[in-house]
Amino acid sequence: MGGEKARKMPQSGQELLDESIASCKQIADGLGAQDEAWEASLVEIVEKFDEISGTFFFKTMPSVPATRGAVRDAAVALELRQSEDWDNFGPALESLIATAQNVIEKAGMKGTTLT
Repeated sequence: MGGEKARKMPQSGQELLDESIASCKQIADGLGAQDEAWEASLVEIVEKFDEISGTFFFKTMPSVPATRGAVRDAAVALELRQSEDWDNFGPALESLIATAQNVIEKAGMKGTTLT
C-alpha cells in the first residue's frame, strides 16, 4: 500500500466556488488600469458568488460540474492576465462571465444578469 498515491477527494461545489472567488479577486486586482469594464465585471462576479456562497446548492453534487467550469475559466483568465495577453483575455473573460451566469442561475438566482 505504501507505493500507492493517495486519491484526492473530489472537491465540493462550495470549495470550487471559493476557489473561483479567489481567482476572480486575483484577476480583478489592479485590472482597471488596463480596462475598467473588465474589472467591474469581475467585481460583480465576486459579489454574486459571495451572495450565493454557503447556499444549499453548493452542498449538492449538481453544483460540482457548474462550479468546476467556473474554476477552469477563472484559471484561464488568470493565466492570460498574468501574461498580459490582452487579445485573448477579453474572450476568456466573456467565457468566464457566461460560466458564472450559469452557476448563479443553477444556484437559484434566476433573473440576475451579469454585465
